[in-house]
Amino acid sequence: MESEKKLLEEVEKRAFKYEKDFHNCAQCTLLTLQEMFSLSGDDALKAATGFAGGIGRTGSVCGAVLGGVMALGLLYGRDRETMKHPDAEIRAQRRGEIELKMGTLIKKLRARYEEEYGSILCNDIETSIFGRSFDKWNPEDRKEKERLGGHDSKCPTVVGKGARWVAQLILEEQSKNNSSSSDH
Repeated sequence: MESEKKLLEEVEKRAFKYEKDFHNCAQCTLLTLQEMFSLSGDDALKAATGFAGGIGRTGSVCGAVLGGVMALGLLYGRDRETMKHPDAEIRAQRRGEIELKMGTLIKKLRARYEEEYGSILCNDIETSIFGRSFDKWNPEDRKEKERLGGHDSKCPTVVGKGARWVAQLILEEQSKNNSSSSDH
C-alpha cells in the first residue's frame, strides 16, 4: 500500500511538472502514464497533440481526460490482431469484453472529473477553476489565462489529478487481475 501511495504521488507530481514545463494536457497526462507504467508509443504521444485545449483548442473534452483514455487504451484496448481476428464470433466476443472493460474504466474516470470539476469539458473545467472559460484562439484570452495561473498551477493541477485518477484505475485493475490469477 505504501508503494502504491508513493507511485500515485509521483504520477501526480510528474504530470503537474510536465504540464507546467511543456504544456499540452493530453500529452503530459499520457507521457506520465507511459513512463510510470512502462507503456510504449511515441506515435500515441504524437497523436495526443491535437487534444490540448479541449480538442484543438475548442474547449470540448479536456485533453487530460483524453490522454488518460489513451493510456487506458494502450493497456486494455483492442489491438490489430484482435480487431482483425479471422473468426467473427471470437472477434465479436473479444470486442465486447474490451469495450465493457474500457467503458467501465472511462465511466469511473469521467465520474472523478465530474465530482471534482462538474464536467469533463475543458471550458467547464476552466469555469470551475478560474470562474470563467477562455477563447483558446484569442491571444489576449491566452495571456489572461496565463496571468491567472494557467500553466503555473491551474492546468497542471488538473493534469496531475487526472493522471493520478487514471493511475488509480490501472492499479485497481492490476490488483483485480493479480487476485483473480492467484485464485486459480
